[in-house]
Amino acid sequence: MLNDLFKQLEATVQSLGLKPGDRFPAERQLAAELNVSRNTFRRLLHTLEGRGMVEIKKGSGTFLKPRFFNTQDPYLGTEKRSAGKVMADQMETVFLFFPIIIELACHRMTPAQLEMLQKSNVALSRSIFTRDHRKVWLESLSFFRIIAKGTGNSMMSGIMEEIFAVDMVPFDHFFKATQKSREELFADHVNILNALIEKECAKARQAARNYAVHLNRIMGNNTEALADLQSPLSKEDA
Repeated sequence: MLNDLFKQLEATVQSLGLKPGDRFPAERQLAAELNVSRNTFRRLLHTLEGRGMVEIKKGSGTFLKPRFFNTQDPYLGTEKRSAGKVMADQMETVFLFFPIIIELACHRMTPAQLEMLQKSNVALSRSIFTRDHRKVWLESLSFFRIIAKGTGNSMMSGIMEEIFAVDMVPFDHFFKATQKSREELFADHVNILNALIEKECAKARQAARNYAVHLNRIMGNNTEALADLQSPLSKEDA
């Protein structure tokens, strides 16, 4: 879906005669032209930002970067794969990369970013009470996006955006899971947050791995398959 949207956006950019450094028209206008919601359009923009194709300046808008015009096949997570394969790839990537990203953020996040993360965690907690899986997904995305930006590494932010480039199917199952499973998953967010605040980086890494296992369990998948995988950083402790 995102790849198709990119192609439509590319055609719009060409028709408007925009060049590197130019600012996009208003989000509302472009979302309407692409016939998608603003949330979907923002996901596309954040994915492009993670790939170095646009620059989002808070309060100023979104600006085109040269790479936008030099990318022939951006691969935005829309390769034709079965739903099961997409889900398996997402879970494996979460398990392998989240601990690395979160541990790196632990060393680099600023007090201001940690404050943003605390607010995001509150918003996530509130979204759970709405029983709207879409809101839970969006708030969870916001939570992990702040962490990825906290690494100060644009490639890490790109990986995070890639993971969320396709709707996270597991959140469709969130409210079908047992209360215990839901509580475990939210507790993982809290544990990650507290570990980051306390600069307990090993604890943050382990909380990230627990999150992946609990998320996989909600899907009814085999968590033992994930247990056989270890991130490069976690192997150092083996």
